[in-house]
Amino acid sequence: MEKIDIRQFNLRVLRYFMVLAEELHFGRAAARLNMSQPPLSQQIRQLEEQLGAELFIRSHQGAVLTPTGEAFRAQVPLVFEQLEKAVNVARLTARGQLGRLDIGVTSSSLVGTVPAALEAFRIRHPEVEWQLHEATPQRQTEALLDKRLDVCLFRLPPDIAGAKNEIIMHEDLMVALPSSHRLANRSALALEDLRDQPFVMFGLDQSRFAGFLYQCCVQAGFTPQIRQQVVEVQSLLSLVGANMGVALLPATIRRLAQPNVVFRKIVPHSPQVPLYAIYRDEPPSPTLGNFLTILRRMAPQPPGSTPRETPR
Repeated sequence: MEKIDIRQFNLRVLRYFMVLAEELHFGRAAARLNMSQPPLSQQIRQLEEQLGAELFIRSHQGAVLTPTGEAFRAQVPLVFEQLEKAVNVARLTARGQLGRLDIGVTSSSLVGTVPAALEAFRIRHPEVEWQLHEATPQRQTEALLDKRLDVCLFRLPPDIAGAKNEIIMHEDLMVALPSSHRLANRSALALEDLRDQPFVMFGLDQSRFAGFLYQCCVQAGFTPQIRQQVVEVQSLLSLVGANMGVALLPATIRRLAQPNVVFRKIVPHSPQVPLYAIYRDEPPSPTLGNFLTILRRMAPQPPGSTPRETPR
C-alpha cells in the first residue's frame, strides 16, 4: 500500500468533509460553511484524489457516503480530538501546570518550608509530576548541569559556572545536645560554651555547609573537636542522642529531634543559616517558575526582607 503524506491534508478540508457528511447535500453544506458550492465540490474532489478513493456518490438529489467515506467519517473526529488535546497540553505546559520537575535535596533542607512548599505545589498543580533526589551537593550540581535535575535545594552551594544561586530563606543556628548533657538545663548557650565539647558534624569534604559550621566555631575562638562525621541528619541526631557529641544545626531540624536530644538557642547572636535554590542560568521553565514562586512565598523571612538572587 502506498504511504500517504498526511502533511498534505489540512484541517479546513477535513471540516468541509465532516459538514458534507452530515448534510449529504453540497448546497446545504456550502451554505453552512459560508462558501459557494463549486469551491466545496473542488475541495472534496481534491481530498478524494489525495486519498485515492471516492468518499461520496453524487446525484441530483444530493450525495451519499461510500463505504470508504463512512470509514473516513468515523476516524476524522479523532483527528480533531487529538488536536484539541495537543492544544490543551501546550497551554497547560506553557502555564507550568503540566510537565515534570526533578528536585535535588539534602537531608538538612528537607524539613519545614520545603515539604510544605511541595505539598502546596502538589495541590495547586496536580498534573505536574515531581521527584525528589537526595544526594550530596556536589552530585546534585553535576546532575543540574547535566539537565538531570531542574533545581537543587541546599544550604551553601558552590559558585557554579552556568547556574544561579538564589537565597530562599534564613534561619537561626541552634545547638543540639543529649538531653542528659550538663549544658542541657540551660535555655540558651553561647558558642564559647562548646569549646571543650566533642562535636558530631556533616562531612567536611562533602559539604560547604559543614565548613560553615566549622567556621562558626573558629570565629567564636576555638577549633571544634570533631568526633564523628556523617552524611544524613538523622544519623547525626542519633549520634547526639547516644552522647557521642554535640552538633550545630538549623532551627527547623528540631522538628526531627528524638526524645533524648534537645535544642538550645545560641546567644547573644545566632549565626544565620541560608537555604538556597540553585538552577541553571537560563530562563526557568514555567513549571520550575511556579515551584519557585510557591517556595519563595512560603519561606519565612526576617521583617522587611525579601528573597533575593545572590550575585555569582
